[in-house]
Amino acid sequence: MSKKTIQLFQYILLLTIGIVLCFLFFRNFEFAELKQNISTGNFSWFYLVMFVSVLVYVFRVLRWQMLIKAIGYETKFYNAFAALSISYFVSFIIPRLGEVTRCLSIKKQHDIPFMELLGTVIIERVVDIISLIIILVLTLILQFHEVMDYVKENVFHPIYNGIILKLFQGNTTVLIAVILVVAVVAFLFFRFRKYIREKSPRMVIQFIEGLKHGIASIAALKQKTLFIIYTFLIWVCYYLMTYFWFFVFKETSVLTWGACLSILSIGTIGRSIPVQGAGMGTYHFFVTGVVMLYGLTEQWGKTLATVIHLGQTFFTFAMGLVGLIIFFAVYWGKRKGQ
Repeated sequence: MSKKTIQLFQYILLLTIGIVLCFLFFRNFEFAELKQNISTGNFSWFYLVMFVSVLVYVFRVLRWQMLIKAIGYETKFYNAFAALSISYFVSFIIPRLGEVTRCLSIKKQHDIPFMELLGTVIIERVVDIISLIIILVLTLILQFHEVMDYVKENVFHPIYNGIILKLFQGNTTVLIAVILVVAVVAFLFFRFRKYIREKSPRMVIQFIEGLKHGIASIAALKQKTLFIIYTFLIWVCYYLMTYFWFFVFKETSVLTWGACLSILSIGTIGRSIPVQGAGMGTYHFFVTGVVMLYGLTEQWGKTLATVIHLGQTFFTFAMGLVGLIIFFAVYWGKRKGQ
């Protein structure tokens, strides 16, 4: 089976998962009530959310430029900004392809080796994962009871009541479903084992090479404190991007800083799952579950999750368009200048 066929299959599978999750999420959704809720909102806060979202891009570009400079290359801010904006837009449609697109965009403008750029992006991802772990630990410490309630309600209880208990009770429908899932996973593994065996070593080598370049860039950083400050500011902005949405509606304005911390950490996990649309469906389920733990109804949880995701979707597409305009303006400017 060709690489393109496998990539197409992966894309269709992830898209299907996202569509199914969205169907399950909106299946019993009161759209008339959603329309009514939105009509009562004070969307002047939306502009503040968008401003903070732009700051995230700015801090990320400045941090990325530091890594690129550390490996001996220079990039112009607007080129790096365009590359980052395009990458988020691409990742929204095809998960994980954005990182490659970002590196190719800068390579096209500055002729920097692709693997060198990929190394800086890998290090950024490692730093983001470490930052998320810190946020999760902080959330667990400060919101322990809420997090434990969330895990029990959304992980342990569904698994125990929905699968384990019914299996022991001899529920044939659940048994057949479990067998089918296991069979499909086994089939996919054996069907693609040759591809995995052939491609995995190459992918591991590429990852290690990129990681080596990235670590070298971290080691060569002359302003490590500034790098940490940028990382801190990025996550502060992520927090505010969620927190400001609370004040759009009177009903959600009662949510506390602790609720925002929980939504940020658990919602980020939902967005990180490689499903099209920045965690389409998974983010909605995760955030709704968190909001309900803090005393709001399921309808308001779904409303808040939907509005936040729609707002970020609009911003991602708008910035992607801005990035494309900058990229092609610079590209054609160079062509005319030659």
